[in-house]
Amino acid sequence: MLALEQVLEVRRLLDEGQLSRRAIAAATGVSRGSVGAIAKGERGLFGAPPVEPEVFRSAAAQRCPGCGGMVFLPCVLCEAVAHRQAVEGARAA
Repeated sequence: MLALEQVLEVRRLLDEGQLSRRAIAAATGVSRGSVGAIAKGERGLFGAPPVEPEVFRSAAAQRCPGCGGMVFLPCVLCEAVAHRQAVEGARAA
């Protein structure tokens, strides 16, 4: 899916009318078909949501107090094991 910024840039270049559709496709990295669809109005001016930066993890891996593995806390393995045990315990009851 195209990013919203790419779609808006294609629309802006089309509105300027100085470049051909092929040149716009080459300049923006969008396929000629997508440029044509935007030009004809067959594709709305929507795009992929912006990518949110990952939550910054601690600077270094630490030893997990539960399983002893070197991980970025919280330990996903320990959380998964605890969840699985809770689900299996609920089924047995």
